[in-house]
Amino acid sequence: MRSRAYTYRKFWKNPLKLYNLGKGEKGLIISKGVEIRQILVALLIFGILFLFRGTIGSFLPTTLEFAFYAVLPWMIAGALCKSKLDGKRLDRFFLGYLRYLFHRRFQYSSHKPVYQPQMKKGQSYERFR
Repeated sequence: MRSRAYTYRKFWKNPLKLYNLGKGEKGLIISKGVEIRQILVALLIFGILFLFRGTIGSFLPTTLEFAFYAVLPWMIAGALCKSKLDGKRLDRFFLGYLRYLFHRRFQYSSHKPVYQPQMKKGQSYERFR
């Protein structure tokens, strides 16, 4: 019979969350938590929007600037972090894609790289008896 060992699979599948900011009574407590990757994606989107603040500010009313620079990146980041690309989370998809771009010339068999000229040779098979 198989032993009942603790598995960390569920632990590692859960995203890192931030539940409180500060200590004591002045601290801000977030009941459901905020994902760290959502914060990072929102900051990245905010940075991109901030680069184009001159052109955005020319057609955006002053009263909507806070909503545009704070709320819109947060909502877009939340939608991106909840979406699945090829069945993977956003960060796992891009890490896998970048890994593919840098290692796509190599093929592996039993965790060893296969010699490339060997891959171009024609294969022959013995007749089955």
